[in-house]
Amino acid sequence: MQYYLMKTALFLARLLSLYSFLIWVRIFISWIVPYPRPGSFTYYLGRIIDPYLSLFRTDKARIGVLDFSPIIAVGILAVFQSVLQVYGAYGYLTFGYILAVVIQMIWSYGISLFLWISIFSLIFSTIASFSRNPMMYNMAANMNAMPPLKEAVRRCFGARIVRESTVNIITLIITFLMLFVAKNIVAVLCSLALRIPF
Repeated sequence: MQYYLMKTALFLARLLSLYSFLIWVRIFISWIVPYPRPGSFTYYLGRIIDPYLSLFRTDKARIGVLDFSPIIAVGILAVFQSVLQVYGAYGYLTFGYILAVVIQMIWSYGISLFLWISIFSLIFSTIASFSRNPMMYNMAANMNAMPPLKEAVRRCFGARIVRESTVNIITLIITFLMLFVAKNIVAVLCSLALRIPF
């Protein structure tokens, strides 16, 4: 009986992997063809993928112009896929392993991704602050990378007027430090979770 459960778990893990791949295909195609015509491949792909993605589409999943709902959706599938693969391969699961997988997915599909996007937008904002190109400067202003952190850095200087490039560089350094510290904390938490015996 357990043999069949393990085989079923591996089969479901492969199905989830395929579905995750189709989600990414749907996302990339929607950038090119936002309104597919009925009867096309894109239309039917949307009929399969969109009901699942719509479960995660909320204002809380948006940061500025970026919509993180597909990443959340794929991250949740990745948790289930990983759990099914382990059960399919070994025939048992522990709470510690499930907890470690959840922590790793929160890191990979949430915190890490947000920090890397913030780093790239801060780099762009820093370059734009040195540029005399008004279009580039306006684009950087619309990106609004790490606004609470930038405001905290700006407040550290008190009433003094500080150049935008200086605030961007300091915020960028702090964001890199946050990425390094968070990565190490996640590694420690995953290691501790895996030691849970049940």
